[in-house]
Order: sequence, then C-alpha cells, then structure tokens
Amino acid sequence: MTPVSPFTVSRVVDAPRPLVYLVHVDPVHIARWYGPGGATVLKAEMDLRPGGVHHYGLRTADGTEMWGLQTFKEVVHNERLVYVQAFSNPQRGLTRHPMAATWPLQLLSTVTFEDAPGGMTTITVSWCPYESDAAGEATFDAARAGMAGGFDGMFANLERYLRENAATIGH
Repeated sequence: MTPVSPFTVSRVVDAPRPLVYLVHVDPVHIARWYGPGGATVLKAEMDLRPGGVHHYGLRTADGTEMWGLQTFKEVVHNERLVYVQAFSNPQRGLTRHPMAATWPLQLLSTVTFEDAPGGMTTITVSWCPYESDAAGEATFDAARAGMAGGFDGMFANLERYLRENAATIGH
C-alpha cells in the first residue's frame, strides 16, 4: 500500500516571524486565537521542549467540546515545531476523533515559520497519519476539504489576533 500524501497548507501573515512563532508557543496567546473559526479555548497548557506536551481544549461554535494533545518531537526556536497530534480527553488520555471514529489516532505535524517579503511570515502546516491503519489513512485522505476549511478559519483567527494586538504582544 502506498502511504497517503501529507495534507499541507500555507498562509502568509502580516507580522514578523518571531512574533508569529511566539503566538504559536505561548499559551496566553494561543487561548486568544487557536482553533477553527468561532471556537473558544477552554484550556492551553504547554511544555515546549522535545518530549513536552501542549494539552488544550476547545469549544466549537455549535458547543462541541474537543480536546487535543500534541507531544513535541522537535522544537527549533522561530523556525519549526514537529509534534505528534492526537485527540484527547481533559485528563490527557488519547481518544478517537469525536466525529470520525476511523480518523487516525495520531498525526505527525510539522509547522514551519519562514520570512516573507515586507516583514511578513509564511506559516506552513503539514499533517500526515502517524502509525495509522488503512482505514485511518483513507479517512484522512477523504477529509482534505474539511481540513482546509478548518485551517482557513484558524488562520483568519490568527490574522485578526495579530492585527488587533501586534503592537502590544511581547512588550
């Protein structure tokens, strides 16, 4: 069987790379923009180091509560985060996707931050099933449009947060 190709999405945001990286790794900032459009962050705790975790909870616009756990494999300051992404419960136990029982239990995620012209930053997110079965890979492959929509909403939240707060973040 051929492995499923990664899902990759990029966005150029109007903020310098160190600032964009900071709002991705500081739970105070993550709580203000993370998640799909209309979601609120219930919890964001982070131990930013290889082997450390980011445990978070979200409530979507329709009231659905979702929890996630990211276990960091690589942290390169201002450049890259590599982690294993999973759904979880409030106690950090791994769970299945609340709306897709065959979704892969874990994804390998890479987020890169690169300078773009005009003092802007290109963020690129790449996901692929991690140690998944064939059903998980097929579910992942079929969900690309939904993943793209979710990231569009999250990037819009990020852009709004940076636009409204860039002058005071880190000061």
